[in-house]
Amino acid sequence: KSNKWIWCVAIATFMGAVSGLYDKYIMRSFSPMFVQSWFNLYQMIIMAVICGLLWYPKRDQTTPFRWSWAIPLISIFICIGDFAYFSSLNDPDSMISVVSLVRRSSVIISFACGALIFKERNLKAKAFDLILILLGMAFIWIGTTR
Repeated sequence: KSNKWIWCVAIATFMGAVSGLYDKYIMRSFSPMFVQSWFNLYQMIIMAVICGLLWYPKRDQTTPFRWSWAIPLISIFICIGDFAYFSSLNDPDSMISVVSLVRRSSVIISFACGALIFKERNLKAKAFDLILILLGMAFIWIGTTR
């Protein structure tokens, strides 16, 4: 109850579910490319504001900019992933629970990167949480195949 970050996770989960339902709803009226274009525009504006207000004024003291090919590659792969997501939602027979299941499976990559690259601590408790998430995903998958 007292950990604000647990509340943030719960709110983010709820907002993710609402976002998925809204995405499915707007895909009835618009093409995936149209939605992707607007999403990219909004994302660019939000990131420009965040960088302009938080990073740019203190860039010399915190993290000076260094060019990396990862910057355009991450952008390209995020756009490809989002387009695949919007295209799958555009299919009238697609089930939002299955599409959301695939979308949320990214927690596996986050856990692996945290453990291998960032040397996260308390992996046993986090692994237990990951198992619960995967178990929930399995139940969703089982429920949609019947």
